[in-house]
Amino acid sequence: MIDSFIDLNDLKLIPISAIPGLILELTGMQRHPSTIYRWTKEGCRTLDARTIKLITINRAGQLYTTKDLVMKFIQDVG
Repeated sequence: MIDSFIDLNDLKLIPISAIPGLILELTGMQRHPSTIYRWTKEGCRTLDARTIKLITINRAGQLYTTKDLVMKFIQDVG
């Protein structure tokens, strides 16, 4: 049973290739595109040993995320 439905048309999707620039804008730290891709597949380990993944949406073979999801990822990783 589906508890909730997300309308992808309402989301402002950002391609993963644009995330390094967004990370630089939000944190002032430069990240390589391969680092962003690794965050989506393997995640990033936090200080308390949790693994957090950057949530993505696959559309037509391209990975996308949103600014809100990136900001939540940064906050969760700490």
